[in-house]
Amino acid sequence: MADYHSIIARAVSCLPSTADEARHAIYEQARTALHERLGNDLQISDTELVNEHYKLEVAIYEVEEDLLLSDMRRFVKEETDFSSRSLSFISKIKEFVRSAEDSLGACRGALDRLGWTKRNLLWSRIWRGL
Repeated sequence: MADYHSIIARAVSCLPSTADEARHAIYEQARTALHERLGNDLQISDTELVNEHYKLEVAIYEVEEDLLLSDMRRFVKEETDFSSRSLSFISKIKEFVRSAEDSLGACRGALDRLGWTKRNLLWSRIWRGL
């Protein structure tokens, strides 16, 4: 099917770096579009649908990871360039790690929702009378 990573990365790259809500809105739009496109297709098996949802979630997780790595590189470069800042390097690292954990936690939550998606797919299969 689609190369979800490229599509999501391209959409996210157009946003300012501080646009967390906008990024998450893009992710939700992608989930909704995938479900609407494939969820009603009787030719697609439940297994294929779950696999496509999983591929999308992995792509979202990878895009978030890429953004975090980029932020980390920028942060380290800024810290080495401007070492006279008032916050210590270690406290800035702790602050960055906390924000990274929050972002990755949101991605893990999306992957956890995949379990909900499997139940939802089972219900839709029953609803379609298959």
